[in-house]
Amino acid sequence: MGILWALLTVVIWSAWPAYTRLSVVHTLTPQDLVALRYAVGGAILVPVLIRHARAMPHGGWRQGLVLAFFQGAPLALLVTFGVRYAPAGHMAALSPGLLPMFAAVIGAVFLRERLSLPRSIGVALIAAGALAMAGQSLGSLSSGVWKGDLLFVCAGLMGSIYAVRMRRSGLSAISGAALIGVYSMLFYLPLYGALWLESGGLRGAPALELAFQALYQGLLMGAVSLFSLSRAIVILGASRAAAFISLVPVLGTIIGALVLGERPSLTEWLAVGAISLGVLLAAGLRGLRTGGGNSEPLRR
Repeated sequence: MGILWALLTVVIWSAWPAYTRLSVVHTLTPQDLVALRYAVGGAILVPVLIRHARAMPHGGWRQGLVLAFFQGAPLALLVTFGVRYAPAGHMAALSPGLLPMFAAVIGAVFLRERLSLPRSIGVALIAAGALAMAGQSLGSLSSGVWKGDLLFVCAGLMGSIYAVRMRRSGLSAISGAALIGVYSMLFYLPLYGALWLESGGLRGAPALELAFQALYQGLLMGAVSLFSLSRAIVILGASRAAAFISLVPVLGTIIGALVLGERPSLTEWLAVGAISLGVLLAAGLRGLRTGGGNSEPLRR
């Protein structure tokens, strides 16, 4: 079941960069898309949060604030602004691709987790791929692609902190997802209404696009993927759940080419391949094959 939840997350995440970029470069602003995401997703998760409120562990509400910051509206704003400047393939490779590298480094530095040789090689491959992609972007500073890449790197760091904190929070997958969605809705929507509603594109956007983005950003990204990722982390552990994220850079780049007509260079394809292979190694394939390394009880 952990594998199925992880694969569902991969499918949703892989198409997200292309369809987000398609909208932000033509019709809606990044702030509009994040508002749709948490207006719909947060509303869906309110009754879920109410239902699970009594079972919330001690400190769970406070933990939810931390998780919402690192996996909620702030992270969504980073990547949505980033895809305004950089191709969808860069978002797919750097944002989720760097997550296991940062998670491994955080574990080694702050939690004194020992990195095996395969995981060390994986971290090195991810870093090499990211540097190659960054070098490609810096080669044409006038294009502004480097701005998007920098935002994606920051998002990858935030996602890794979330993955580690979620695993150690004591929250169930559904409670974690509900807290992130509802807190993001409560904090972000008033800010959006005060600062960006008048200058945004929601009022003039075609009804079909609004419906599609409400479905994708709100239901799939704002609710379903939050739960599926949290569930995968709870069952598999942060590192092994991240192993499946290695599929996102490749699938996201392919979908970007099909939907947007983006044609990555050979260097970019090599960087995507290095990041994907690095994610597999950095996530710890031995633990994934044997089911070891996850001694904590499952929290349903």
